[in-house]
Amino acid sequence: MHGLFFTLALALRRRGFFFWRDRAHENRGQIIAAYGGLERLRGNYIRLENPPYMRLVVEYIGQGPRGLPAIAAAHYYEQNGDAVRDPEMVFEVNPDEKGLASWKDGEWCPVSFRQDSLDVYQEAVFVCDAKQVAICPKLVVRLKEFARE
Repeated sequence: MHGLFFTLALALRRRGFFFWRDRAHENRGQIIAAYGGLERLRGNYIRLENPPYMRLVVEYIGQGPRGLPAIAAAHYYEQNGDAVRDPEMVFEVNPDEKGLASWKDGEWCPVSFRQDSLDVYQEAVFVCDAKQVAICPKLVVRLKEFARE
């Protein structure tokens, strides 16, 4: 697995975009900006086919646990006619266009990880029964590392 955005990065590299392994958050911002930005993503998902890799879909899925925009990124394959996530990660992003904390240049916070074929679902940030936001710091760190691969 070369990371969730590997397929899209290869296609965008042909268009003049360059990517650095330690700057994954900027790569994701470049990808969304290339397709019209966060506002456009709210109404239209990004789907990229780049054989032989699995298709990549990036979509806005509403608000995350902290009330920030949530973006899902997933590779998909088909099994018995169903789309299977392999894997999917959900991130919360700051909706600002500019600045160190913006969705273009800032740190994306992983919220969850799903791997359908292994029946794995992990939530790193969620709202608990007391309506409080709960964070699993070790899982957040692991998911950030995975997203950089």
